[in-house]
Amino acid sequence: MQVTTFGYAHPRRVVISSNNVAIECSTEAATISEGRRTAGVTMKIIAANSSRKDTQRTLSNRTIYGVLGVVEFDGDIYIALVIDRTAVGVVNKATVFRITRVSFISLTNGEWDDFDELNRPDSQFQSAINSQPQAAKAASTFLSKIREVQSSSNSNNIETDSPPHPCAHLIKLFSTGTFYYSPEVDLTRSINARVSLSKSLESILDTADPTYFWNAFMMTPIAAMRALEISPDHRAALDASALLVCAIQGFVGIQPVSSSSVKLAILSRLSCRNAGTRFNARGIDDEGSCSNFVETEFVVESTAGGGGAGGQGMSYLASFLMVRGSVPVFWEQTGVQVTHRLDLSRGFEATSGAFRKHFENLNKQYGSVHVINLLSNKEGSAESILVNEYVRHVNQYVSLGPVHYTHFDYHSYVKQMGPEHGASMILDFIQSDLDNWSYTLIDTSAPKTSSNNPPILKQQGIFRVNCLDCLDRTNHVEYVMAKAMAEKCLVEMEQGSILGVEAFVDAFQNLWADNGDWLSKIYTGTGALKTSLTRKGKQTIAGFFDDAAKSINRFYINNFLDKRRQEAIDIVVGKLKPQRSLLIPNLMSSQVEKEVMSRHSEFSKKEEISVFVGTWNVNGCLPGQDSIEFWIQNDAAPLPNLVVLGIQELIELNAQEIVSANTEQLRVKWGEKLLDVLNNLSPKTRYIPLREANLLALGLFVFCRVDCIEHVRGAEVSMCKTGFAGIAANKGGIGFSFNYQDTSMVFITAHFAAGEKNADDRNRDFHTISSELNFKRKSLNEHNMIFWLGDFNYRVNLHNSEARSIIDRGHFLELVMHDQLRICKDRGEVFDHFMEAPIHFPPTYKYDNGTSVYDTSEKARCPSWTDRVLYRGKGIHVREYDHVDSLLMSDHRPVRAIFRVEVDIIDLAAQKSIRSAISSATPVVTDSDWTAIDSSANQFQFQRQESTPALIDFSEEIASPLTAWNVIGVEFAFLVIGKLTDSKPVIAAGSVRPSNPSVARQWWHEPVDEVWAVDEGDASNPFHAKGLI
Repeated sequence: MQVTTFGYAHPRRVVISSNNVAIECSTEAATISEGRRTAGVTMKIIAANSSRKDTQRTLSNRTIYGVLGVVEFDGDIYIALVIDRTAVGVVNKATVFRITRVSFISLTNGEWDDFDELNRPDSQFQSAINSQPQAAKAASTFLSKIREVQSSSNSNNIETDSPPHPCAHLIKLFSTGTFYYSPEVDLTRSINARVSLSKSLESILDTADPTYFWNAFMMTPIAAMRALEISPDHRAALDASALLVCAIQGFVGIQPVSSSSVKLAILSRLSCRNAGTRFNARGIDDEGSCSNFVETEFVVESTAGGGGAGGQGMSYLASFLMVRGSVPVFWEQTGVQVTHRLDLSRGFEATSGAFRKHFENLNKQYGSVHVINLLSNKEGSAESILVNEYVRHVNQYVSLGPVHYTHFDYHSYVKQMGPEHGASMILDFIQSDLDNWSYTLIDTSAPKTSSNNPPILKQQGIFRVNCLDCLDRTNHVEYVMAKAMAEKCLVEMEQGSILGVEAFVDAFQNLWADNGDWLSKIYTGTGALKTSLTRKGKQTIAGFFDDAAKSINRFYINNFLDKRRQEAIDIVVGKLKPQRSLLIPNLMSSQVEKEVMSRHSEFSKKEEISVFVGTWNVNGCLPGQDSIEFWIQNDAAPLPNLVVLGIQELIELNAQEIVSANTEQLRVKWGEKLLDVLNNLSPKTRYIPLREANLLALGLFVFCRVDCIEHVRGAEVSMCKTGFAGIAANKGGIGFSFNYQDTSMVFITAHFAAGEKNADDRNRDFHTISSELNFKRKSLNEHNMIFWLGDFNYRVNLHNSEARSIIDRGHFLELVMHDQLRICKDRGEVFDHFMEAPIHFPPTYKYDNGTSVYDTSEKARCPSWTDRVLYRGKGIHVREYDHVDSLLMSDHRPVRAIFRVEVDIIDLAAQKSIRSAISSATPVVTDSDWTAIDSSANQFQFQRQESTPALIDFSEEIASPLTAWNVIGVEFAFLVIGKLTDSKPVIAAGSVRPSNPSVARQWWHEPVDEVWAVDEGDASNPFHAKGLI
């Protein structure tokens, strides 16, 4: 395989080819937006010998081993290629390769064609993240490791003249030696799963499990071309070429046992769902996916001639599966972690749905589940919080599915009995399931009667192991279970004679130690702790100091370096998508999507919900001093689906309170009080807290009706400080992002800068919060609906007495004309495109505490509407926007806005079925389909198309980017853009709408009225010297 680049910039081509097929990427096409020419990239799959020959200079030509996919990042588009690999070994007659080096080649310019990020002089690729310290001398290793961390910290702050590759963090991610693939077998599926696959699914790309297919998102555009744009024969040729790589992340180790016919292997597959680094990915998500979830497959292969069961000619393949994963509840660790403090980010009822999904998926895939929880239950410890929550959920779930639960306090047993004997005590608790569930066994010497021989034995259940990080303790206990199963299956294979032999013991222990090291390196940046237990069977002094050094390194990496690694992971798995794609959709793909969207009503519907939004600056007052139910009770939506409340000034914002107050306790008190009020609205309706968060004195409280909780997904919080130029949290914002059904929403509560004349500072606070709130799944402005609520502190630009006179007359609309927020908004300085309901209530600030009298202090502040609710998005309708004048405890009055909101519900199964049906009915564009058309007005003929033709149908509503074609000056029904045989662009236009624009090949049979060659002829050609194509 090789990659060849032609041309430095536009036009530019990149061709990735194997012996018989190639992927050709070209920037010769362009998109036209608002009359401007913008670079775009087209991709197509072609025969290797049909790649276009032209006069472009060849820039580079290098050997590769496969394509990982396409990434769009920082305004450019790159194709990811495997440029180096090492063979790990052969298991079940399939070779497994470790990816050791990748290249990301720009498809729009040649600046980075020969750039080697990993050998850049100032590259930190060999930094502490990838170091593997050896504790040859215990004390000196410990001290040197501390120095290593310190030097790493200093070197990361050095400014150099060598700029990194734009995709440097992606290159490092794929080049760490933790990604694997095999051209011959689907590594995303265990042996147990593969034997159950349909015979008709022959390609790895068709069988790959998306849970472990790490580059699936990157492969999406190429997979679409493979499915829709080439014939079955060409598809088979592409699959046979092994050009497309299906990669897993984790660890693969294959170790033959010397002087025997036995081979041992471990294949650990890290899930790419809810993926991330240690403190960025904790617990469960709404889809039931857990962070650091790993399926580990321990394989024993016995080849013919080894004296196995039944005689000399028998060969067997045995597979034993275990999984590990974070405790499946919503929990997190924020801030610099020294004491491993953790928080449950959702309540029990709000977590139950995700917990149920997780175990339903495990039951469906593996059968029965035995949970082994290794956390400490020491009273008052952080881990005990998770233990108690885990037990509550298991007890609730056991009536729904086959789940067994064992709490095994690893540290307690090891402390009492020593590492090896203490860990082995787990077998006393699980031996029954270990025997009953067995392992998967296949006779590989038997002739194949189908695509997959049926197994002799099949594993009937799964052990799910966890500690806090699911690394060190978990790996040791999995090692103990795998050892017990290895002994059992080798005896049953009549290979028991190798048990206890030094070669077997060394191979087994080193495999498991390597497994622990590599999985730990992925999640924390360092090798595993306690590997001396696994590698040598005992804890050593050198191992103790090596563990201490790794712990220091983990602390530094996880707290200060993981942000960039997390961004790389999010890009790879598709959580960070570009707002505007540079990839021009191919003919069939775009046509299929157009047809799918035309049938949107068949798989989508609207649901109407009510949302209560409230904001109140409580001026440091505690709940209970007033009857705050008057704030929430209303007639417009007596039992809203969602309740979102922002509270400012949980404490008075003075230096003493900021230093001494426990704002988290105040947040808890307010949360309990608000929940109590909500649950007294109706005896038949209950609410549960969806999320509570505080940024010093700013609090956000989100509640959901119990019957609606299953519709909420993807919830996450982000915070931004704006006080004292972003240093202090006395001012700032909290954002809460989630999906309700299939509509994305975000609620931001904020407290802006104070001061009557400081409108510009308030505007800056808005823009700072808008730009710095960071959500994993989408940017702030990508949400379908955005709500702002809070004390924005905008004042009224009138003299105090004049404003009060207008208030006394009840002429609030007259006063609003002088409102700073309205003025700034009308100028486009703040809250652009946001809406606010008309204000028909008096200003909410500033009152004398406990009275209905505006400020009588010396400052005599002008009454103002500081407390506001604004919104943006389609399908949002205001039912009520008002204040509550009966709550007097603060110098502000609470404000509430009640909305009727339309949300989308998408039936994904129906959408998939419709897309599949359309794809099947759409003719594949093969070589024979690219036929010529005749022009009634000219002698031009279309020959085989050098790029995908594009149809612009003017008889339908056209978006603004196509207005550039108005230079024609004549009304035509459609345009077809193609190329002549000499590669010059051609435009054909017709006045009669195509009879069936959904069928590609029929476009070329429509009569055309005019045909122009771009830049040919003179000014009578409307496309002469226009530079539009």
